[in-house]
Amino acid sequence: MRLSLAVACVLVAVTARAATWTPLSSRTPTRSVPVSRIYNGQPTGDFPAVAGLVVFRGDGAIGLCSATLIADGVLITAAHCVSSNPSRIVAAFFPDGTTEADYEVAAYAVHPQFDIDTLARADVALVALAQPVSGVAPIGLARRKPRARTPGTIVGYGRDENGTTGAKQMGTIRLKACPQTFPPAGIQRGQLAGSLCWTPRKRGGQDTCQGDSGGPLLVRGVVAGVTAGGYPTCPGKLSWDTSVVAYRAWIDAALRARATAN
Repeated sequence: MRLSLAVACVLVAVTARAATWTPLSSRTPTRSVPVSRIYNGQPTGDFPAVAGLVVFRGDGAIGLCSATLIADGVLITAAHCVSSNPSRIVAAFFPDGTTEADYEVAAYAVHPQFDIDTLARADVALVALAQPVSGVAPIGLARRKPRARTPGTIVGYGRDENGTTGAKQMGTIRLKACPQTFPPAGIQRGQLAGSLCWTPRKRGGQDTCQGDSGGPLLVRGVVAGVTAGGYPTCPGKLSWDTSVVAYRAWIDAALRARATAN
């Protein structure tokens, strides 16, 4: 999600609160999902654990985000992708690089500190599938926050320079220290403390864009960040991901709660 509005938030201490999993109506996986209107490109065969999320809302709107398989049948994504009471969510994988396999989402959990009006805060969620993903291995989560100047890989199904969405693409970025303030987006001191940041090195450089929300920032082969936002367009003046390490306690608690429920 790219922001064209000012963002204001206050970060508070993160605790391992019990996760609340919201169930979705049980459905049988089907090929009737209108993905042909969303997945327009030829998907890459790399990063099979990165899926496209098709989010159906009660008002009939359909949204596109990205997500990463991090455990058996559980994906991590951005909270703003699933926080608007979705009626249905479908995860689209490409296990062999070309053939699409769709999986219904059975439940989702949004971090309790997330607020749609303050997207730099706790923008992380988990979605649980109705059945395990066949032929795809999960990707691990980072245990240490990467330092500034660390290179990373961004992956997602979002809009490219031609305006096309739905084709899985990748790029490379180099992290920088998040600014204490960022007046163009209304970000005040400390509001990006739970984020990982970068700036495209030149105009036209690689960056995340609409539809990449929820996709991974991979550092040394593990998920270090979850695509959250940027300002103002693609490529922008500043991009940020939710830091997995900053919210690792909640993520681990939510995974345990889901495993116990099953």
